[in-house]
Amino acid sequence: MAEFNQKIKLYLGRNYTDKEILLRDDGNGPYVDFWLDSLEKPKPTEEQLNALESEANAIEANNQVIANRISEYPTI
Repeated sequence: MAEFNQKIKLYLGRNYTDKEILLRDDGNGPYVDFWLDSLEKPKPTEEQLNALESEANAIEANNQVIANRISEYPTI
């Protein structure tokens, strides 16, 4: 299952700061607590974020492969 913040990054098409978006998890799962009104896209619905699940999983898997390779191979 993809990280919630990864799906938000995919939805926006970029990284974000804590001043733009604030994510929370009170034990019932992550959610958007604050979404800056001036962002280029409106706050996503749960369905929009769920649609990004497979793409977010692929990105996370690729990032893990890269992290493993970095730790396994010394720098030149």
